[in-house]
Amino acid sequence: MCGFVYRRLSYAQVLPNIYGCVVQNLGTNHVDLCLGLLPSSIRSFSTNIEQVKKDHSFTASYLINSCGLSPEKAKSVLKRIKLQSAEQPDSVLKVLRNHGFTAAHITKLVRMRPSLLLANPERSILPKFEFFKSLGITDAELASVCSSTPAILGHSLENLLIPNYKFLKSVLLSDANVIKSFRKKSWLFQQDLAKNVSPKLTVMRELGMPEPFIALILTCFASIVLQKFEKFDQNVKKVIEMGFDPQKCGFIHAMQVFAAMSQSTWEQKLNVFRGWGWSDKDIMLVFRKCPNCMNTSESKIMNVMDFLVNKMGWQSTDIALYPDVFLLSLEKRVIPRCLVIKVLQSKGLLKKNLSPSTCVKPVEKLFLDRFVTKYQEQVPQLFDIFQGKIDLLELGIIRYEQEPEANQL
Repeated sequence: MCGFVYRRLSYAQVLPNIYGCVVQNLGTNHVDLCLGLLPSSIRSFSTNIEQVKKDHSFTASYLINSCGLSPEKAKSVLKRIKLQSAEQPDSVLKVLRNHGFTAAHITKLVRMRPSLLLANPERSILPKFEFFKSLGITDAELASVCSSTPAILGHSLENLLIPNYKFLKSVLLSDANVIKSFRKKSWLFQQDLAKNVSPKLTVMRELGMPEPFIALILTCFASIVLQKFEKFDQNVKKVIEMGFDPQKCGFIHAMQVFAAMSQSTWEQKLNVFRGWGWSDKDIMLVFRKCPNCMNTSESKIMNVMDFLVNKMGWQSTDIALYPDVFLLSLEKRVIPRCLVIKVLQSKGLLKKNLSPSTCVKPVEKLFLDRFVTKYQEQVPQLFDIFQGKIDLLELGIIRYEQEPEANQL
């Protein structure tokens, strides 16, 4: 008797999975055919099968017609949710619409977190909406953030969201600043900040870092304090040994570089610069001056060096004096300006020993006034050269091939 009951329970548990597998791979039209091939002991559960079939059909229809999912998206979501009626999901959608969620917001949210349709809106959604609105967050902001980061609605209000709010306010000092972090860094509310972040901020304070810098890390460079403590501690020691001062912004930028970069990638970047004749001392001087230049991709570094050294004729060590050039767009800023300089030099209107920073550092208006408008009469086509409208081969200057770029300004 026990064995019989056990087999019946087993069939009852596996049948939904069997049906789901058939629907996913062959479609609903093949369900009856496949069921006919099953042993009679399983076919006896046809009533259960039909119910599962109806549940899948209703769920797919609801996801498409009420939530705006495409048939393809609905099919993938079927693996994660089963609806038996419209009552519960309708109550969830009503609350969302009443709080400013558009059809697009709802579609995005359901696609990312379909289980929310089974939530009790009175207990698990409305209290969170009311809490965030009490801080001054608008319905539109709630809809935007929650549809992009729906996991926020799955976290405990008492155990995570409110404690994180209190922690952030203790660092950011005002509700206005907390709201800004919610808008731009909403995933901060999904971390246990008191446990994972507070010990690292304590280290920063012990090093003498000013409180505004602590707030800056949380709002703009949170990956520094979200890494594992062991790696964080290693990076702090490494950055201090390199000569960075915790009381200056360069320390934060250097920490950000190492938070995002493995040791092997760091070594690869060093080898790229070494390949252009930079000594380790040169590289460290550049890194201390502009830490973010090490975030530039290896291909971008190669392209910048190749153009400035091989096309413009500067020494590689000249470029080390202005490492910000690696953060600028090569195609949109560096090349057009350098070509203007090259043309003016070829006509004897500028001296040959201009530094790279003289060419690429000034804001656009200042550059145009200094190097384009000033020489418009002597070189009428200068502005067209600046805009890339003239075939540079005619000028005896080979145009540099465009490569994918990172960190464009």
